Amino acid sequence: MFKKSFLPIFAVFALSCGVSFGQFTTIAPSDLGIGTNAGPVNGIFDISTLMGEAAGSVSIEVTNGFVAGTDVWTVSDSEFTTFDLTGTRDAIAFVNHGRNLGSPSFQPGTGLSRDGISTAPGEDWTLTSALDADFQSGFTANDYFVDYTGADDGVRHNNTVGFRWESDQAATNFSVFSSNSNLLDNNYTVGFRTVAAVPEPTAGLLIAFGGLLMLRRKRN
Repeated sequence: MFKKSFLPIFAVFALSCGVSFGQFTTIAPSDLGIGTNAGPVNGIFDISTLMGEAAGSVSIEVTNGFVAGTDVWTVSDSEFTTFDLTGTRDAIAFVNHGRNLGSPSFQPGTGLSRDGISTAPGEDWTLTSALDADFQSGFTANDYFVDYTGADDGVRHNNTVGFRWESDQAATNFSVFSSNSNLLDNNYTVGFRTVAAVPEPTAGLLIAFGGLLMLRRKRN
């Protein structure tokens, strides 16, 4: 009976191996001990315990960070903030811009109506939020963004939801930018989830193959 059930057991193991993920943890400025209306913030922060991990597992280095009065990160068209990830554990990241974008003439001197992120070369991200008819997503080099494409009426417009991107793999660094206004009123949130390392499918196949060799030796 053992020999007959051996192959199905290893087949299931080999096909079920992969990478599993935890839940996203949103990191607000107050989680890092940063007060409201602060900035620029520059520093390295260990966020491991916030994510239920051992100390030193995940850290973020914040460069040129600004905080709004509502305990959220914020940028202007002349500022951007960079987040670098370090530690012993890899992490997936998300960025969620607020849902507001002004029409181009609402922007003082930029001629753009855009919120977005700049990512590390070779790291892919996906827009996971739905866009209304007057908003359009785009990609240039390492920039992912959403533009307002409706009538240029000189006022601010709202998408139904915020503009959210998630990294397709472990992120190393990213920057958040906006051309929405020259004021620090373009709020956004960031969050992370660790990647749980388990055997890849190829590793599972190797283990299964080793089991088959053991079985053959027993038969001989």
